[in-house]
Amino acid sequence: MTRKAMISRSNNAANPNKNVCGLAVANALGVGNATRYLHTWSDMERAVRSMYSFRSVRSAVKVKPDTTLGSIRKRLKQHCATQMDCIGYVVHIQGHVVLLDPDGATAIDTAAVQRDRRKIKQIYGVYMPVGNREKMHKLFSLMNKVKDKTDG
Repeated sequence: MTRKAMISRSNNAANPNKNVCGLAVANALGVGNATRYLHTWSDMERAVRSMYSFRSVRSAVKVKPDTTLGSIRKRLKQHCATQMDCIGYVVHIQGHVVLLDPDGATAIDTAAVQRDRRKIKQIYGVYMPVGNREKMHKLFSLMNKVKDKTDG
């Protein structure tokens, strides 16, 4: 599908360059303005990697082709317990993106369901960029901006 077609089918009337679910996840991570587009998984990867380390955890948490979002939560919590710099997970399911916290609980889902039987296509861990001074500086700057907004 071409970028023009993705823009014309976008579910975000205010900004058709970015789909609602991708933008909500990116905004929660503070990278909503990192890229021009947020339609594809590649767009999401590029945005998140602008500030964080973003790695697949598919094999680490044993995701198979029929694994559902609801069935993976306990394994994500166990995985995150072994990763000191893990701050959450971005999950790609058919036509949608969800942000999970380190315990595997849903943090951002613009199309929430009661029993989550949606099949996982991609699952990546979001990690603090501990070895990258430039990204850490950007992250601390963002945290200070958020703190200033909430304090005053």
